Amino acid sequence: MRILGRAAWLLVATTSGLAGATWAEEARPDLPDSVAFRLPDDAGVRHHVAKSAGWLVGHVATISRPVEDDRLRVIAWKDPTLAPEDPNRLAGYLITDALWASRALRPFDPDAAGAMERSLHALGWPGNGLHEVLFHPVDRMLHRPDDADFVHGRSLGVFAIDGGRSVDVRVLGQRWDPDFEAGHPRLFAEHAAYQALHEFWKGDEAAARRRILGIVRDDRATDRDDRIFWDGEAGILVDQAGREDWHRFQRGERPTGRHASFKLGVLLYAIRLTGVEAEVGPPLEGMKRRLWSARREDGGVAHFVEVRRGGQGEPARSGATGEATAIAILSETIQPAVSRRPPR
Repeated sequence: MRILGRAAWLLVATTSGLAGATWAEEARPDLPDSVAFRLPDDAGVRHHVAKSAGWLVGHVATISRPVEDDRLRVIAWKDPTLAPEDPNRLAGYLITDALWASRALRPFDPDAAGAMERSLHALGWPGNGLHEVLFHPVDRMLHRPDDADFVHGRSLGVFAIDGGRSVDVRVLGQRWDPDFEAGHPRLFAEHAAYQALHEFWKGDEAAARRRILGIVRDDRATDRDDRIFWDGEAGILVDQAGREDWHRFQRGERPTGRHASFKLGVLLYAIRLTGVEAEVGPPLEGMKRRLWSARREDGGVAHFVEVRRGGQGEPARSGATGEATAIAILSETIQPAVSRRPPR
């Protein structure tokens, strides 16, 4: 598997852990982060992010490899779509959960954040050529999934933890494909935001701005039905993944419309980092309200919100995810980047 970032390991999993490793074909050195984080000024927003940070801290699990003298930290939670027959088998996604949580927790628990980031490096997965573009440039964007199960990725091993539970440590591999590079940012909101961040880091701020504002703009009246747009009336970010569901909701064929929290979190992160909040204008507050409508009482952010007529939203019963919780925090704590334009 190729990744961009630190020299990657191709890890061979066994039922007891990680049995061995070989060097990846195209290893690249680590790139330092180009971002900074701070607590929000608004007290209400601080309450949201602090509760969500507490959820992440409460889901940090420590695993040990049998042939290594290390204690590794990951975010572990019960994914109902992974090993549903075993309630004690938790999912420990390095990408995106641990990767994003290692930054989301910096303002709240820097020790846990640092331990998680070191764990990602120790496992050879500080990134995958896509999801780390939130934090620093990558050589080129790997939009195409490289795993047969592109939802759950691949397993690096199953590790026993306390209480008779275990953690299935998993990663999402990506590879480069020119068709996916052209198509995915046009069809999927999160990929459009990733591509905008890639353009921003490469110094093309104008392209990044156009792409981000194009995501937000409600241009559904055009003759194309593959647009990504923000439906401000309903409070739903519409893209290819949820378009049919949104159409059925609009036609009254279903009582709620499903909104993906992590997609909006990535978009809000890109909006703030690139400094285009003022240009987004009034829709921004509605987008933030929708994102935080996914927060559950325990602080975790649900992967989906069920939106009713009039815009009222409720977190989906499927529960919170590490990915959605981490990106919600990041969208409020990321500091806008200093302009990369050379002085005139």
